[in-house]
Amino acid sequence: MARISERAAAAILAAGGSSRLGEDKVTLDLGPLPVVCWSIAAARASGVFDEIVVVAAPARLEAVSALVAARYRDVRVVAGGTVRTASSWAALDATSAPVLAIHDAARPFVQPALFARCVEGATRDGSAIAGIPLADTVRRADEAGASLEELEREGLWQIQTPQAFRRDLLERSRRAAGDRSFTDDAAAVVAAGERVRMVHGDRRNLKLTTMEDVSYARELVAKGIVAVAAVSSGQRSQQRI
Repeated sequence: MARISERAAAAILAAGGSSRLGEDKVTLDLGPLPVVCWSIAAARASGVFDEIVVVAAPARLEAVSALVAARYRDVRVVAGGTVRTASSWAALDATSAPVLAIHDAARPFVQPALFARCVEGATRDGSAIAGIPLADTVRRADEAGASLEELEREGLWQIQTPQAFRRDLLERSRRAAGDRSFTDDAAAVVAAGERVRMVHGDRRNLKLTTMEDVSYARELVAKGIVAVAAVSSGQRSQQRI
């Protein structure tokens, strides 16, 4: 894949509390690599990044730093915040690149081509958010599980990461956000009155939330359905990280 001319950085967010899993999911073994390292491998293989930064929880900074350094000496690990939005702002402070792609480490099967599409879109349009148009019927239910109504799915997307932005757009969004926290970076940008553009994601780009998700991911790896992205010789020559 051709190298995108403008400098870009990837931020792998690994600072989540893993409250629904019960342990730090980003350090769990997933076949040949820990969870967090799968996303690093894909970012490197994309050939579009000058820099990769991992954002870890302050309490686990040393452990994550040691885990990453053992495999990727050129990848920096920095401390994140107590909420996701604070970790994204920490990533913004950690690099001066004009384009930043933010990705959740809990999505280890991200493909290099998806990183590249998001960076290309953000370079051109200011933002590029990975997602998949909803194909299933969607219904709203009450707390007891009783169905209330069917929702129109036209125009609805299931949001993923990476989410890539031009730096100036993120900086304006941070100033507008103040102390507010958001579920993802696109929400912070929209709250600042900006528009975000969608790009087609990947159904393999699943999110590890529960131990059942981790077991399923390990099964996919064991069966060879997914594999760690490798940097080709051509891509390696294009990278400066």
